[in-house]
Amino acid sequence: MERLNPQAFVTNDVDMKEYISQLVNELRNDMEIYERIKRLGLTNKEVRDNIARLTDYKNDFHYCKNCPGIDKCEKSIPHLQMVLIKDGAYLTSSYEPCDKIVEKIKLDNHYLYADFPEEWKYSSTKTMDKSENRRPVIKEFVKIIKGESSRWLYVMGNHKVGKSFMMVTFANDFVGAGMGQVAIINTPSRIKELVDLSYKDKEEFARRLLALSNVPLLMFDDFGEEYKNEYIRDTIMIPLLSEREHHNLLTFFTSEFTISEIQKMYSIGAASGEIRGKQLARLLKEMCIKEFDISGVSLYRK
Repeated sequence: MERLNPQAFVTNDVDMKEYISQLVNELRNDMEIYERIKRLGLTNKEVRDNIARLTDYKNDFHYCKNCPGIDKCEKSIPHLQMVLIKDGAYLTSSYEPCDKIVEKIKLDNHYLYADFPEEWKYSSTKTMDKSENRRPVIKEFVKIIKGESSRWLYVMGNHKVGKSFMMVTFANDFVGAGMGQVAIINTPSRIKELVDLSYKDKEEFARRLLALSNVPLLMFDDFGEEYKNEYIRDTIMIPLLSEREHHNLLTFFTSEFTISEIQKMYSIGAASGEIRGKQLARLLKEMCIKEFDISGVSLYRK
């Protein structure tokens, strides 16, 4: 936003006075701005002497009030709002983060990891699709929010049926209910990241694994799509899930595979591979109790 330059519009002192009077009247007729100026205790002379700054403030205020969106801010310094300060006889201005960016920062702090489109953070179960194949999952989640259940959720379905969006929406409501921080991870990319760190930076690897082990809600998106070997199973996946089971921490999964298929995929390696695959599947089945297929069929175990 360009600063007002009255000199660009006037040719003499008379024009200047008339123009300033016009701007003063515009401030008086803008009740929101007028109330803010009144609180500063400015005299009529001080208003006229600072008309350019006050007009800048008015324009800045209304631009923020009619915010086009954080990602569409066209201010010269995006995401900052103007603040007026009366210091004795002087009126100065400064800039501070706008209300929307402050809200966004507060919201972002609730997500340890957020591997999903930014706009999904504002979805809610109140407006979510509640078609028949989704109702059992929603019902189970409502129990969690009410403190009636601490079971894990395992949601299956074909590609692009809305598994991830639904589970992210649950996580949003979890945050909105003040139940703690969440981590929503793209399983293939984050597991690869952890493996790389385990070789390059063991301290950071341990720190991140500990954070994932202790976050109040962890969601594995695209579970089963990750690269699998004995190291990933025995050093990352089973220890991570076992720790969460031990502390009874919520864990959600979206997958194109059943738990039994996950067991087969992780039954790899040495003679103990099949046993370790069963161990992983047992943990999932005991903690999830139910598998939901939102493609159309609900694998709902009575």
